[in-house]
Amino acid sequence: MWVVIPVKPFAFAKQRLATVLSPAERDELARTMLTDLLGTLSQCRSVSGILIISQEDSARALAKRYGGTVVAEEMRGLSRAVAQGAQHLSNLGERRMLMLPGDVPLATASEIETVIQAHGTGPQLTIVADREGYGTNALALSPPNLMPFQFGHRSFQAHCAAAGELGAAVRELSLPGLAFDIDTPTDLQDLMTYDTEAETLAYLCDCGAVARLLPKQSMHAAW
Repeated sequence: MWVVIPVKPFAFAKQRLATVLSPAERDELARTMLTDLLGTLSQCRSVSGILIISQEDSARALAKRYGGTVVAEEMRGLSRAVAQGAQHLSNLGERRMLMLPGDVPLATASEIETVIQAHGTGPQLTIVADREGYGTNALALSPPNLMPFQFGHRSFQAHCAAAGELGAAVRELSLPGLAFDIDTPTDLQDLMTYDTEAETLAYLCDCGAVARLLPKQSMHAAW
């Protein structure tokens, strides 16, 4: 199955972290999280291709390192970027696709394989929500252009409802690594409590974010 990853220009990524990370740090965080995801995808036997939709020039070098393809984003907006990826794959004759965001550093190859293996070939949707149960953190569809994408507020419910209205089967999966995305300072604090070899966590330590975000008495336990 092909994986579509919409990538916002790194300079504009993660604005909600502006209170704890500088613009340069947010840029590098977005780059590092995408690197973690691409590295994880390289371990997945069921992934047949990686398609990044982005205007971020440096995403091309990352994609090349991991055997992926980049298509320039035509219109800004998450739903539009994913729709562009779906149309691109449909034009190639692909019958299924999996959308993943670039900010899920705890996602594992096993979880991604679980989504792909759980998804069949008929008209259907397989979906993973974020930790709050409102957002969409993984979305497998067949065909890729099964329905309009509705990313934004409460997109999980919107996607399930849209697929149901089309008569497509809907399968919901609970996968904690995929559900963990990074948007707020609290998300960063929670990430720092995990024992993981993700480059994202190493970067947060190197840039000093750990010292800024965790109480001093907790730093030794986190590392």
